[in-house]
Amino acid sequence: MKNAKWMAVTSLVAVLALCVAASEPQGEVREQREVSRGVSYTHLKRTTSAGEPWSIHILEMSRTERKAELRSVLAEGGTEGEMQRQLPTDMAQRVAASGLNVVAVVNGDYDLAAPYMGVSDGLSVTAGAVATTGKPAWPAMALTSSGEPLIAVPQVEMMLEARGRSWPIAALNKPLGTAWGTGLHLYTREFRATVKSDKAFRAVVIGKLSRPLPLQVNKTVSGTVEEIFEGATQAPIATGKLVLVESLETKEGGTGAALKAGEKVKLRVHVEMNGQKKIGDVVGGFPILVEGGRKHIVGEPTARLAQRNPRTAFCINQQKVIFVVVDGRQPKLSVGMTLDELADLMVELGCTTAMNSDGGGSSVMAVALPAGTLKPGTITDTAAIDRGATKLNVKGTNGVALAIVNSPSDGQERGRGNAWIVIQKK
Repeated sequence: MKNAKWMAVTSLVAVLALCVAASEPQGEVREQREVSRGVSYTHLKRTTSAGEPWSIHILEMSRTERKAELRSVLAEGGTEGEMQRQLPTDMAQRVAASGLNVVAVVNGDYDLAAPYMGVSDGLSVTAGAVATTGKPAWPAMALTSSGEPLIAVPQVEMMLEARGRSWPIAALNKPLGTAWGTGLHLYTREFRATVKSDKAFRAVVIGKLSRPLPLQVNKTVSGTVEEIFEGATQAPIATGKLVLVESLETKEGGTGAALKAGEKVKLRVHVEMNGQKKIGDVVGGFPILVEGGRKHIVGEPTARLAQRNPRTAFCINQQKVIFVVVDGRQPKLSVGMTLDELADLMVELGCTTAMNSDGGGSSVMAVALPAGTLKPGTITDTAAIDRGATKLNVKGTNGVALAIVNSPSDGQERGRGNAWIVIQKK
């Protein structure tokens, strides 16, 4: 009996040891410190099986620490709220200037090419406000209104209703094209001042809205059809109004032809993830890397995504939210990771679910410096050898000093459409 108990205890110890090992990746720890209560930063140096270097930056936030709060933030700077690129550290400092203690920032989703830089590829929601919907089957990390993190493919449904009829909307604030569906497209002034196409379309302008824009998750807004443009290739998007666009070539819909100026309409916006409807923040990415604690790369990534590149990844488990940035395209510092290698790392870190986000020159992580280390706004060469950076850029506002801890492959930080920030509450 004693031997059986001893064997059971021994087995349990072995399992616990494996769990600890799974959450503590192997490598030379170049830096490890508590950033704030419940938030820690680790910098690892490792090598590939061929002896090539890896530089890995890990930010961990406890899910049980009430003083630590995760939020998404949308870039600002465009005319009348247009989605534009902004440096993640500038997004963080903008939030800090409002009086909040920002202790970390990590880049968010991919965005579109010019002239639509700053418009995220995936679903983008900040504090319940929907900026843009995503590609079909494009995954995302989200926070419920209570702060619970989720990683899944969002279920988004937008429906226009009038006179007992309804029409599904394929995309919000996305260029006309097949990547986001061939049905109806809806626009707000956050997109751009105009919507354009090489092919003629019908545009329905909806004003006198029952609630102010931006559109909100799981809310209904009513309005009045003010104007209809037939056969247009360009239509203005006025502040505070919605513009519904449909191709004249489409076989579905016929919405604009059915609507009349002066008619009342309703727009329903429904967003759900893993059965959760109270969604507060969403940042997209691609692809899923880990599910159920095992490597499971979902989707068909392009050849470029399969190559070694700088990487950013998000993950969750029962105890933590984890952000990872892997430097790349710098042979003496770090060669970057393939998606397979990144998925292996996320499993090693103990992730239950993980996803890849925008990488390459967009990968950036900045964390708060220890009090009194450096003055905000200064540039120093300290830690240049450890991090492989030529200079460590420090920004500060409202007493918050953030330093970029990775080595961006462009040589400097790149603007993004959104980002994740960690706040230390008082």
